[in-house]
Amino acid sequence: MKQNLKLLLTTLLVCLLLTEIAFRINGKYISYAERTGGEYSSPFNTGNPDWTNTVQPFEDRLDEKKEFTTRWKANNEGLNNPDIALEKTAKRVLVFGDSFVEGVGASNDSSYPRILEKLLQASSDTALQVINCGISGADIFTAYQLLVLKMAKYQPDYVVICLNSSDFFEFEIRGGFERFAIPNQLQYRPAPWFEVFYKHSFIARRIVHDVYHYDYSFLQPQQKEKIWQRAHQQMAQAIDSFSAFCLTRNIKMAVVFQPMFSEVAMSTPYPLQPELNYCKQTGVIHTDERTYLNRQGIDSATAQTIYWKTDTHFKASGYRYLALCTYQLFRQQGWLVNDTAAVN
Repeated sequence: MKQNLKLLLTTLLVCLLLTEIAFRINGKYISYAERTGGEYSSPFNTGNPDWTNTVQPFEDRLDEKKEFTTRWKANNEGLNNPDIALEKTAKRVLVFGDSFVEGVGASNDSSYPRILEKLLQASSDTALQVINCGISGADIFTAYQLLVLKMAKYQPDYVVICLNSSDFFEFEIRGGFERFAIPNQLQYRPAPWFEVFYKHSFIARRIVHDVYHYDYSFLQPQQKEKIWQRAHQQMAQAIDSFSAFCLTRNIKMAVVFQPMFSEVAMSTPYPLQPELNYCKQTGVIHTDERTYLNRQGIDSATAQTIYWKTDTHFKASGYRYLALCTYQLFRQQGWLVNDTAAVN
């Protein structure tokens, strides 16, 4: 009897092991971090309690992915930008956003803010300085805190907010401004009890996704729908907060909507459409890079020429398109002096 039980347990363990190996080889439900060469990282980890999510000033940063390596050194504010002096010698453009603004996927001189700076400087007889305020993992709520708490003292003349649909993933985990309710702390949604099993087992991942129908934020469809309704409302409030802050300080503000790899085709549902509509309805200056890309002949069939296939960040060519789209907005708004350059 004992031998039969031992044989049964051994057979069961071997079957589970072989199933786990097969699921890992298949790769279904691999996380973004694992897909790009790293380990599973819990989105519920608050990590840095700094509301602005900036890294330590002067810290050396290394981002190694399967397709590329990005290196940079943080400045005096913990940003991927040269040190910023309080003394102002040029008009300043502050560009806020996540890793697409920070420059993941390209060298520093090919990042979106650096290319935009070159374009603006070449088309204006007024000195212009573009400051990269992009932070990997940031969203519009983090960006607002960064503006108010750290960057307003640099007296910006222009504020550009770059939005993409990853902001919704951040909202699913972190919520909106309520995450900043306690000073010097961040409050995220608590991780589900089963995440520890999910992290280590692809069998657990199949059960979580295929049996219980959770997504990568561990939300079921009904939960996700309710949270996205809140997200649209609170993102509109965040745009209003930016607008009010800039208005009282005579800062010109614009929102740039940037599509993700899977959203380039105009026929694809656009998660940011309600925010785009909100800007239109309220008169917030904005531009939609998806429309701009399609006018340049970039669609789902050619998206891999400007996005990394696995990582899905922009390549240098993608950041140039984003900079050109923003540059065109500056021209259309008449924000440039001595505007004689052509836009391609």
